[in-house]
Amino acid sequence: MIQKIFDRYFDSVSFIHHSKKRIAEDNIRNTGDLIIFLTCVCLLLLCLSFLFSGNYPVYAAQIVLCLIAAGIAFFQRVFLSNITESFVLTRIYCFIFYAWIILSYSYVDILHNTESRCIFFPFAMVAFTAVYIDNFVETTWFKIVLTAIYGAMDYVVRPYYDVRKDIMIAVTAVLISCFCYYEIIDLAADKGEDRKKLVQRSTTDLLTGVLNKLSFEERCNEYLTNRIAGAKCVLFIFDLDDFKYVNDHYGHQTGDKVIKTFSQILQGYFHPNDVIGRIGGDEFMVLVMGEMPEGFTERRCRSVLHEFKTTTIDEASGLTCSIGIVEDTWGRNFTQLYHAADEALYKAKKSGKAKFCISESAL
Repeated sequence: MIQKIFDRYFDSVSFIHHSKKRIAEDNIRNTGDLIIFLTCVCLLLLCLSFLFSGNYPVYAAQIVLCLIAAGIAFFQRVFLSNITESFVLTRIYCFIFYAWIILSYSYVDILHNTESRCIFFPFAMVAFTAVYIDNFVETTWFKIVLTAIYGAMDYVVRPYYDVRKDIMIAVTAVLISCFCYYEIIDLAADKGEDRKKLVQRSTTDLLTGVLNKLSFEERCNEYLTNRIAGAKCVLFIFDLDDFKYVNDHYGHQTGDKVIKTFSQILQGYFHPNDVIGRIGGDEFMVLVMGEMPEGFTERRCRSVLHEFKTTTIDEASGLTCSIGIVEDTWGRNFTQLYHAADEALYKAKKSGKAKFCISESAL
């Protein structure tokens, strides 16, 4: 049991460490949502007080708190738009924000219930765990400090009431929130994994695992836009020769295996930082950025052609592809490079297939 608790603790630390940016954004967004929620609740309570209770001062105090919260929300939107870039700054801001919210509303709750049990603070302890994600140790110390302040505040305001009951309930709520912490972290981690899978499915080709056409073009445009003036890049287009014959003669399952095998060959000969994508049924593209050794382009093409031709897939063998290449140092955009490489591919096809052709346009 103890080992399981420690495992979950270290898993939570790892999850938070690798998801700081997203967690910081979620925490800041939740502060804004909480302000809206509390404002609506206080307006509702104020209306009910006018209709039924007549205890206007207490509910008016809540409205004042909401106005202050609205000011904080405005300050957050205008001056803290980039605070999520720093997880530490986000933590400090959220701790101050939640401390103010919890202690202020708890004080109003104490004033309103001078002779009965207060429920806002224990409820807030559990709710805080649900809306704010951070390391277990930091959040636990935060709750302990708030509980101590709440107990002192309760004792000063209500000296004739047995505040021990309130303190016991508050401590129990803190303990419950500690147990809830790991379940909430697990849910957040699962949500993060689901989001990663969704992004991966939307950006990659399901058969081969490389980038799909849209994602490949977006990544290339990003790289080409940010490259240094005069930096070299090479764009390859690979088109499988007579792929329709493979599908018709050996079947579509074999055709899918051919596509998948060819993508694996490309990934084996190019660096993981190179951009590889499947842009059509039997057409692939690769963008290589930066300086390359002398003869890099020719050696890569010969290696890919040789391995693909000597690989037997089911009963299909002797497979070939044609390659169009453009090398560039002029700073041309993706569309211009694509047209140049496509023209080179056309020449390679026309000259007998199973060949590569480098565009004659100037570097």
